[in-house]
Amino acid sequence: MFRYAPANMYRIAIHLKRLLLLGADLIALQLALLTTLWLRYGELAENTWRQHALPFAMISFLWVTGLFVTGLYDLSKARNGVAFFRTFLEGMFVNLLIAFAFFYLIPFGIEPRTNLLLFFAISLLFIYCWRLVFNRFITKELMKNRILYIGPAEDALRLRDLIANNTLGFELATVIHTTPRFSHEADGLRWNERMDTLVPLMMEERINAIVIEHGIEEHPEMRDQLYMALHTSAALIDRKELEETLTGRVPITDVNKAWFLKNLRESEKMWFEALKRGLDVLFALPVAVLTLMLTPIIALAVKLSSPGPVLFRQERVGKHGKRFWIVKFRTMREDAEANGAQFATIQDPRITAVGAFLRATRLDELPQVWNVLKGDMSFVGPRPERPEFVDQLTERLPFYALRHLTRPGLTGWAQVRYKYASSLEENLVKLQYDLFYVKHRSLILDLAILLKTINTVVRRQGT
Repeated sequence: MFRYAPANMYRIAIHLKRLLLLGADLIALQLALLTTLWLRYGELAENTWRQHALPFAMISFLWVTGLFVTGLYDLSKARNGVAFFRTFLEGMFVNLLIAFAFFYLIPFGIEPRTNLLLFFAISLLFIYCWRLVFNRFITKELMKNRILYIGPAEDALRLRDLIANNTLGFELATVIHTTPRFSHEADGLRWNERMDTLVPLMMEERINAIVIEHGIEEHPEMRDQLYMALHTSAALIDRKELEETLTGRVPITDVNKAWFLKNLRESEKMWFEALKRGLDVLFALPVAVLTLMLTPIIALAVKLSSPGPVLFRQERVGKHGKRFWIVKFRTMREDAEANGAQFATIQDPRITAVGAFLRATRLDELPQVWNVLKGDMSFVGPRPERPEFVDQLTERLPFYALRHLTRPGLTGWAQVRYKYASSLEENLVKLQYDLFYVKHRSLILDLAILLKTINTVVRRQGT
């Protein structure tokens, strides 16, 4: 039966692939443990297994969490090569250090130093071989969707490039273009401009998804042909939804009043916002204690690095446009904004040596835990921007202020998915990620952002 695919249909397919990857990783770790015990003792005695089963099960859980933090469950990065191998090794060596700390801090009646090293080496081999197979054969082939695109010719090429750079299982097979095609160079696509060829093309190309650019009512001929394809099992996908799934951001050209009315149902998020607020307060309390403990050390470092105050106070825009003041450890020279407000850059010469370290590790933001406790901010959300920049960005894009539907955060989807924004243009790109978060915000997404933030801090990529 022909159907209009729900917005989250292909995200579910992505989640299933991640679950497969996770499940196979856990199986590989259990096989590694069995192999370790057999090689070490020459047999798999019940008593030996009982001693090792629980602690190594906990190690396995910590290790897959570590692999997630490293980014190894991000399917867009599931490509074999030097970069993947380096990331995998880094993640596994961090996991080894975590395992040693685990057995040191928690007494299990065993001190498996030799076994742990052997387990690490075998796990390294088993998981890496499995990942090579997954990256090469499964990530694109499992639940593969051959797409027929209906829309402007130039947008078809853009969609092709977007799909080609992704590993989520989409393949653009053929195009029915609704505008003239100017370039006729070989591009691997089957082009057609006749709408009445839709059904034969679907049969010949084994199409299981149709992506449309136009509204069905805008093109009566397209509507009629789609009606004739009711007997097929193909899904009908809106191009905007597909691009959003592939990129993790909302295409800014698609944002208008109708988009907000269709996608942002704030009444359905009330329970989430209330639960999130409770969790913010719960986790902010231990962070506040940590902040008090570290403040004397950080304050001394800041004072020694350059003259000026230890703390830096700045006005920001929060939920519903409410203004509030944040406090951070100072990372710039005291005269950093002598010429007025300006965007910070990655290699900003105004940042002190100590300030660069504080930014990379996010330690400069610890005082903002008080904003979390007061309710001005959350741990996760769009970064709060300065009023001067909000005015400029809103002038360029009137819908910019809609990112203020939720509390701003210490970290967010835009921060873990996009580089540091040092201009109005780059902030407009970050807005696309912010709108994606506002639309899809949930506890699962918040947890994923927090774990990705840990990876950013560990790699000292903070800003």
